[in-house]
Amino acid sequence: MQFCKTNNILSDSYRKMRAFTLLEILIALAIFGYAAVGLITQVANYQLAQKNASQKTIAHWVAMNRLAETRLEKNWPNIGVTRGSAVMAGTVEDPKTWYWLQTVSKTTEKELRQVEVEVRFEEKDENATTRFIGFIANKAIKK
Repeated sequence: MQFCKTNNILSDSYRKMRAFTLLEILIALAIFGYAAVGLITQVANYQLAQKNASQKTIAHWVAMNRLAETRLEKNWPNIGVTRGSAVMAGTVEDPKTWYWLQTVSKTTEKELRQVEVEVRFEEKDENATTRFIGFIANKAIKK
């Protein structure tokens, strides 16, 4: 008889053991879902920030190159606005064209000009990707 009682106790405890309920599974899936969405959002934000930083760096190089070209010209730059484009980055099959807007203006110093170069990713972009300001002295200053 003792053996039967023990057997009944084992079968009762075995019957009490059961799998997860549907509610527990749904809660676990909801927690996992929120965590997965958060992780995917963070990865997407990181990739966007990486792309923006890369574009700003290349645009800054385009602006610095434009200012260097202006400094190397034989003539002192005329006051006004000049537009142009430069190819930088991209691939051999698909080079990237950047669009610049150069504004030359007077300064308080007679023999000094301010050169502002704005670079855009697309020609129709309203806001510049970067803006670079430099100064150019008149090379023909009499000593």
